[in-house]
Amino acid sequence: MSSAHVEPTAAERAAEVRRLLTGYRVSQALYVATQLGIADRLSDEPKTAEELAHETGAHAPSLVRLLRALSAYGVFSEVAPGRFALAPLGACLRADAPNSLRDVALAFAGEDFWRTWGDLLHCVRTGESATTHLFGTDNPFDRYAQDPELAAMMSANFAAGSRARAAAVAAAYDFSGGGTIVDVGGGYGQLLAAVLRAHPEPRGVLFDLPHVVAEAGPLLAAAGVADRCDIVPGDMFAAVPEGGDTYLLMSIIHDWDDARAIAILRNCQRAMRPDATILLIEIVLPVPVEPSPAAQEQTMGDLNMLVRTTGRERTEEEYRALFRAAGLTVADIIPTVTTHSLVCGKHPE
Repeated sequence: MSSAHVEPTAAERAAEVRRLLTGYRVSQALYVATQLGIADRLSDEPKTAEELAHETGAHAPSLVRLLRALSAYGVFSEVAPGRFALAPLGACLRADAPNSLRDVALAFAGEDFWRTWGDLLHCVRTGESATTHLFGTDNPFDRYAQDPELAAMMSANFAAGSRARAAAVAAAYDFSGGGTIVDVGGGYGQLLAAVLRAHPEPRGVLFDLPHVVAEAGPLLAAAGVADRCDIVPGDMFAAVPEGGDTYLLMSIIHDWDDARAIAILRNCQRAMRPDATILLIEIVLPVPVEPSPAAQEQTMGDLNMLVRTTGRERTEEEYRALFRAAGLTVADIIPTVTTHSLVCGKHPE
């Protein structure tokens, strides 16, 4: 016998809105705990706040307040007064955790994101990105090229995101049957390595800017796929490697406005064999939006594109329009276990 749905009271709705309004406090608390390496320091055994303060150079009375606040969210556990253990949620912040979120926390809750998200009102009023408004650059990648410390942080964040999605992509699509997979804008090769590891028949081409792919060798070697993968430096706005059977672009098109997104897709279209496939691994925004954790992550990802880049997350129809403008057609959209989908494109018949 199912219970009847009970509408929340006005007080309960107000409490939920208050929780949403103050969510930034949790992200900053997580950021500080991650900067101090608390999760790693608690990986073996519980410690007192005084012990952790001595190890990190923090102020012990203030650190205990931080740890108690995060214990209320299940990140840590206060096993005795002033003594803390690592809880299951907090284990995700360990540097050596599978699919670690350490680098994600340092990026998304760090100063650079904090500043750009603080400019959201300007972005909504004008359509201009915070990156352009605050720093005078056309896109964030130009900034990263000028700031090695920021570039290193963002590269670690991108790599963490790639690891989280790569296995899902390899499982969602049948890459067997040989052929050549060209990973456009593939970074250090996390996605391509996962696909080649899961499917022993195809070969791979890792394509990205010269200074990016220069760092890819160790990852491909560690994955055991270096002998099946060619590394090709280049600029996807100029041209991409020709003759591939499958072209992968993970979280690439969402970084750019329609004109530049179409330019990338056109270069892929020119390079593709007549029977080749292009796979975009992107968020496909739901229409209409209904409240859900997945929709929250997807739509907040779209706002992140607003403040950080000239790009956006797109709906299915918006992807179909991009493909048509680039001389391609959407053949299928395949969901994964993540919030991202595979937008599959072909040459028109």
